[in-house]
Amino acid sequence: MESKPEVLSIQNLSFAYDERPLLGGVNLSIYAGELIALVGDNGAGKSTLMKLILGQLKPGTGTITLFGDDAFSNPHFEDIAYVSQDSIRGYRNFPTTIEELIGIHVRYLNAKAQIDELLATVQLSEHKSKRLSELSGGQLQRVGLLLALIKDARLILLDEPTSAIDRTFSAEFYRILRDLAVSGTAIVVITHHLHDARAFVDRVIRLEDGTCHIECATLDDHGTGGAGCHCLHPQPVGRS
Repeated sequence: MESKPEVLSIQNLSFAYDERPLLGGVNLSIYAGELIALVGDNGAGKSTLMKLILGQLKPGTGTITLFGDDAFSNPHFEDIAYVSQDSIRGYRNFPTTIEELIGIHVRYLNAKAQIDELLATVQLSEHKSKRLSELSGGQLQRVGLLLALIKDARLILLDEPTSAIDRTFSAEFYRILRDLAVSGTAIVVITHHLHDARAFVDRVIRLEDGTCHIECATLDDHGTGGAGCHCLHPQPVGRS
């Protein structure tokens, strides 16, 4: 099987808030074309790990490498997109249409994206003239993903993208993410709804006791299973 380029490498990472340890000895590698579910209890450090990857926090020890470069020397802002829960909620208050919002981002990024193609990718073509306040929760999540695609990000980080949408919209959203991963984009999704994600992701990574564990197909809907490291699928979805 052809090896995939390593997008993200974390080695022996630790982090503490006010000397209260949260993460310790985290080791993780993510490759181009992978769709990863990041799970864990509230307070386990999932959002903190995202902030460390984004350079918003500095680890106590360890290294983060992005696209082969030390993340603190070259944070690769142009290659990473982060879609947070707060940004999605904020979109609803923008007094603009999807089409107008796209125009703002294209001009800001000086992007050369094929907008009609990207609208089709996230299944928003027929809604592009709607105001953001008129969109459903699932459609707003697709708007957030669309803006990441305009940036042409090689690594997309999403924080609870399906928390406010029903299972039908959730499945549609994960199918879109699966297609993006097949095309080569690396995607990490924080989720508390593993039952929605498990059919689409390549790996499930649980943050627990300050470190990462790979989990497996025996997981229940809460993401719990036997001790130790396992793999979610005998073979990753979409791979040979």
